[in-house]
Amino acid sequence: MLRHKFVLAIVIFVAFAMVMSSMALIGGVVANNNSSNQANTPNSLAAKQTATPTLTGKAAQVMNALTEKGIPANYVYLPNFNPTVHRKDGVIAPSYGTAPAPMGIGAYGISDSNGTGTFTAYNLTTSSVMATLNVSSLQDFYALDDGPNSVTFQLNAVLDNVALFGLSNYSFWTQNVVFYSARTQSLELLDNLWNFSSPSFTLTQNSLYNYSGTPVAPEYYYAVGPTFSVTYPFSLNLYLNTSIIDGRSTVFYNYSIETSGNYHSGSYDRIIFNSTTPSNPSYTAPAPQYLISGNTYTPDGYIPYDAEIMIGGPGGGSTANILNISATMQLKYMNATTASYANFPDTFDVGSQTGETSQGVAVSWSANDVATLTAGPSYVYGMWGLNPTGLPMYTYSGTVNPPNSFMFVSPGNPFNQTLASWVPLSNTGQYSFTIPFGELWSTVMLSDYSPAMSTLYPGNNGATSLTQDYMMGVYTPLYAMDNAQLKYISYFGNGQRYSPYVIYNNAPQSGYLNPLFNELNDYAFPAFSGLLLHDVSAYTVVSKEPSFAVNYANNVFSDAITSYFGLPSTNDLGMVLYQTSNALVYGNQITGWFSFEQTGFPVANLLLWNSQNNVIMYNQFTTLDSSMLIYNTQTQYGNNYVFDNLFIQSSQLNATNYAVISVSPTIYGSPYGPVALTVYSSGNVISGNYFIVYNTALSPNYSIYSGNPVSYTDNWNHNFWWNYVNRSGPYNNYGLITSGYDYCPIIIHGFERFHLRMLVDDFEHR
Repeated sequence: MLRHKFVLAIVIFVAFAMVMSSMALIGGVVANNNSSNQANTPNSLAAKQTATPTLTGKAAQVMNALTEKGIPANYVYLPNFNPTVHRKDGVIAPSYGTAPAPMGIGAYGISDSNGTGTFTAYNLTTSSVMATLNVSSLQDFYALDDGPNSVTFQLNAVLDNVALFGLSNYSFWTQNVVFYSARTQSLELLDNLWNFSSPSFTLTQNSLYNYSGTPVAPEYYYAVGPTFSVTYPFSLNLYLNTSIIDGRSTVFYNYSIETSGNYHSGSYDRIIFNSTTPSNPSYTAPAPQYLISGNTYTPDGYIPYDAEIMIGGPGGGSTANILNISATMQLKYMNATTASYANFPDTFDVGSQTGETSQGVAVSWSANDVATLTAGPSYVYGMWGLNPTGLPMYTYSGTVNPPNSFMFVSPGNPFNQTLASWVPLSNTGQYSFTIPFGELWSTVMLSDYSPAMSTLYPGNNGATSLTQDYMMGVYTPLYAMDNAQLKYISYFGNGQRYSPYVIYNNAPQSGYLNPLFNELNDYAFPAFSGLLLHDVSAYTVVSKEPSFAVNYANNVFSDAITSYFGLPSTNDLGMVLYQTSNALVYGNQITGWFSFEQTGFPVANLLLWNSQNNVIMYNQFTTLDSSMLIYNTQTQYGNNYVFDNLFIQSSQLNATNYAVISVSPTIYGSPYGPVALTVYSSGNVISGNYFIVYNTALSPNYSIYSGNPVSYTDNWNHNFWWNYVNRSGPYNNYGLITSGYDYCPIIIHGFERFHLRMLVDDFEHR
């Protein structure tokens, strides 16, 4: 069998070399504004389109409205709209019980004053909340958002007793946000304001008297502050301050940053509320206060009055996978008695107000109420004031081989899958983290290797090595974070042109990945991809891969999320090529759905991000939402070859109650999916493909990162388009391919079931 695979690899890469050579001979792309000749939508495909998405819950309604208004996801920091109430004996607990979660520091107005584990509630009010953050290093990666190496740090608190039109019974959620890119080491300040005064969350523009940002009524308000270049280590302070100006309730968003010996500080936004009324112009609003309450929810009915500093995804309810971090956090309030900032007396290591989340962050704390973040398992627990005085911290370290294995740990013995949390490993397989648990049980696993389970004790646990066993099949995702890791997920090869790595493709006996990879955050962003090639340049074949199927019913938390949003209970995790070249993705069956909350994000079942010189050929994409997306920076040519693939719309599209997404919602009012191919990149060749999906192909005229105008130039030629009927004129999908037309489009006659069946059979047997 291995010899057969080797011969197949040689044949494939001879073809690969020929294809890549032919690409170099293809001349420049001719573009003009000639009108295209395309057909009206046949009823067979029009019936499959979801023109008006089915929305489940407040989150989907808000995201739908904001994406239709063209608001970038990294300007939207969603509340936790999942209406889960955690209250026991009148005391409110954090809304998140497991990662992914807003990891950091959260103050809830809950104390354990006698150290018995019996919580009591109290209320604390203050005119100012402050967070301090010191970052020595940070590495993160999450593919399914528009900033794969970006995170946010958010200082969040609810301002109570706000006066509008002479009444002081309003509550507003204030967010002082740092959008940080570890790739570019740039730091941007942004803020959001949301109305928490009722379950409708309605924010009217006339409720604001004076401001520096942008009201987006009736959803929310945002402002964009300054951007700074930073180097490690850097420190920053974030402030939420409130006062009265001319009788009106007011909030300030302040900051200070220190990096490379330079200091910056200021107030980048001030919002004055419309507190007075024409009938009573002398009205003076009472002083608004930030409220932290352990026994009262905000007027929306389910979000706690907490204050929090957290690390999470870059907006839109997204998540972040932290691979490495060395940082400290503090959370303080202005003590009116001493007129100085004081640490909150009781805290958890998680917030509850925001929808952005993270995993891979282990939180420990010191006697002076400073939280330390390391790369490790993310657990939710009480910290100072809520755990016994002098509770010791334990550091665990060790090495795993292969280094691209997946490690999970749970407290105690034996391993508890429900309590398990992911431990990020370095590219050489090392881990080191600190948490308040004195014993852990670990499982380490990788496809085609037998899993290893063991007890971890504080200190150095030495090396854990897996034994290869091809009978295990592909039961974990397949990740290679560099060239050196490819050999651990390949049958053979050395990465040379005529001896490529051939990635594992033997399906697991169960048909599903291990249930530990079923994780979703509260907005249904999956924690893991199915296949990830990251910073890979060696020649690699990805052929006839299994489906990377997950069953969310096997994970109690993910099952609750899919049930709440009306999503299917199973899915196929996607493939990602990130900063990768020389890969051949050949002869795969690719499908999968995305949550409507991912509308506006560049998501796809096959995602090429900043990747060049790859060949995508002879694959069948069964489109539910977004099948394939290519992105490159404006100065980087993709030079990817997309050849002879079949994009066919799933017959199951309307069989489940979920809303298809729009990956490019601002392009000429682009309709919601399904979408076969989206291209934010130049220099690619798209040829000989069959497009039998409602939205055949999109190539927007703007950049994902900056939103600035871009004219992408790609060579579209000799593709088969279901909605092209005339035999003259170029094809641009009614202007949705904004440049780089197909000047040699080919008509697909009929759509008779017999012809389509023959086409599908042809692809399945290649």
